[in-house]
Amino acid sequence: MKKLLSILTALLLVTGFILPARAMSIDEGIDNLRALWSRGIGPEVNGQAIDYSYYSPVANGASRAKKYPLAIIMAGALEGIVEGYELTANGLATWTADEYQSKFHNGGTFLLIGRAPEENYHYWDSKSMAISFKAAIDDFVKSNPNVDTNRIYTIGWCLGGAGSLHLATMYPDFFAATMIMCPSRDITPGEAQILKDKPVWLMGCKKDTYVSYTRVVLKSWYNLKKAANDKSKIRFTSYNEAPGVTLAETFPFIQNHDMWTNVAYDMRSDRPEYKGEKTINGNGDRIFSPSVIKWLNAAELDKNADTSGKLPSGAYLFYYDILKDRTRDMLMKVILNFLNDFGYIDLPENYQFKKLINSR
Repeated sequence: MKKLLSILTALLLVTGFILPARAMSIDEGIDNLRALWSRGIGPEVNGQAIDYSYYSPVANGASRAKKYPLAIIMAGALEGIVEGYELTANGLATWTADEYQSKFHNGGTFLLIGRAPEENYHYWDSKSMAISFKAAIDDFVKSNPNVDTNRIYTIGWCLGGAGSLHLATMYPDFFAATMIMCPSRDITPGEAQILKDKPVWLMGCKKDTYVSYTRVVLKSWYNLKKAANDKSKIRFTSYNEAPGVTLAETFPFIQNHDMWTNVAYDMRSDRPEYKGEKTINGNGDRIFSPSVIKWLNAAELDKNADTSGKLPSGAYLFYYDILKDRTRDMLMKVILNFLNDFGYIDLPENYQFKKLINSR
């Protein structure tokens, strides 16, 4: 219980929902990049409509005569607690900069960061969320004819890593490639079979105190390697150490968990906080100076790919979609109540967590 409380507290901290002693900026000028993004919302499916932040290269000067990729991004827990926070809670807005846009196929890419409606206790690791989010993605693609439907990618970390896995395996004929960082659950053998002809990039850190490197990450990599028909299409990045999650740079909670910031800078090799980084393909060949964008550019939807496989059983998803969700909800209420009462956070008066806490 103590470890789970620390983990959930850390998730609150990393998203900024707990107010630190000093505000942290991911990158100088990133707010200017975020100002180029817009907000959207998908149709209601299963009683929920998923809202999101998005960037359009066409709306920002790119040629309307070209088609551009679409990168779907799914963040970790508590990056969806407030509308728009899914954009400001992480650094993937760096891909809005010309430096990165110019690297993509045809010189630009659409970016869409979905918001899990966590105020209603819905998280990306739920299968039902994938259905609702897919409806929002379909609606976005229909409204943006410059999206190259052969180059749609899904990228996620932690709970969003499980969400990215859900999308890729539930709709394998839609996504050209998927990136899964420190996923909250393992990739099952049946899911690996669905992805056997797909480019998949998995990431994990050996010292991650939230996601087990052995039980989740290595198990997933083993299943991917065993299933892959072309092992050069799959990649695995491991770290000895990665940035952790702290409160006001003083109290460490989740350690060695942040891999997405390195992706936000396209795996820039001069970031000293990432130690022991090693990327290999399914054949075990070392890949030096790996570029996420270059890898994505090489991926194009293969309509003849064999996507036969098996989604997780109902019993398996019952554990991840129901039992873990309910446990997380209960712990979240306890933690938020404690932190609010002792002045570590300041819950908005109209926020649902506050209402639930006050109604007990």
